[in-house]
Amino acid sequence: MENSIEKLREKILAGGRVEYAEALALKGASIFGMARLARAGMAAMGYDGRVGYIVNRMINFSNICSSRCKFCAYHARAGVIKPFVLSDEEILKITADAEKNGAVEIMLQGGMSPEFTLEWALSLLRKIRAAHPKLFLHVFSPSEIVAFARGAKIEICECVRRLKDAGADSVPGAADILVDEIRKKVSPNKSTVAEWTEVMRALSQNGMHSSATMTFGMGETFENRLEHLFRVREIQDELGVFKAFIAWPLAPENTEMSSLPRVGAPEFLKTVALSRIILDNIKVVQSGWLTEGMKIAELATLFGANDMGGVLMDELVVKSAGVENSTTAPGMERAILRAGKKPFRRGGLYEEL
Repeated sequence: MENSIEKLREKILAGGRVEYAEALALKGASIFGMARLARAGMAAMGYDGRVGYIVNRMINFSNICSSRCKFCAYHARAGVIKPFVLSDEEILKITADAEKNGAVEIMLQGGMSPEFTLEWALSLLRKIRAAHPKLFLHVFSPSEIVAFARGAKIEICECVRRLKDAGADSVPGAADILVDEIRKKVSPNKSTVAEWTEVMRALSQNGMHSSATMTFGMGETFENRLEHLFRVREIQDELGVFKAFIAWPLAPENTEMSSLPRVGAPEFLKTVALSRIILDNIKVVQSGWLTEGMKIAELATLFGANDMGGVLMDELVVKSAGVENSTTAPGMERAILRAGKKPFRRGGLYEEL
């Protein structure tokens, strides 16, 4: 294995692209070998030792959701959080407080329900944009957009255009895992891989960007994870729509998948490294502190991560699964410095502020 790791490392440093068979051979690689390959990937991309972060706030506008994904403890029927819907006025109050406290980005996500129509979304975005013209609005998810378009009986591309005109700046990737076989088991009521991809294509056609995520530890195989990562790489080759990649380990507590063991830190770090090794066309890999905590996030910067994500004030979805990690902007900077990296504050398109 060491010889094959070194051979692949030399290929990556020379600018070569990792092929599927080479990635599959990493299934039994050690955590140290994966770290070496990830650092080679970073070197090949001209990594300068800097790690970004953003001051932002998550607004979860409701937990009433028809999707009822098995991996989610947030939706109302899971019984962890009582059903709620924030009014526009409540959302605007939270937004104002966030901007007052230094946030430059608002993330807006919630459940999917017939009451959350495209017209509702457009009206809300216009109100936020009018009151806070400088905030970057990173809003809704591909599955929400598919639902909006379906409810309005319009094409997804037209739906995205209207959201952009109303004030949306970008859309979170929220890909779960791009393997229909797994999606049918854990989230059968959400968008398919084809529909998710169509949203990405619509974003590109409208001059917008997204992130690509992967939720893992849901009983999928190593090969399923590779299928996801190579699909993301293929879409990025075609569209150039992704600004970052984020790997989210499942927090199974309080969900219908609570019998599954939680992914440990070594597997998380190896998965971060795997994403850096394969995704040679996405410059930013996030460290996943929200689920893993700041100490593991520090380590992730040695496994291919070059962004800490956002401080995510008031995030509820992960907390509903019993995960209580939190941080602040100074906490982000301290963690990055402890990892021996240079912190910088960024905006919603990963630009330095």
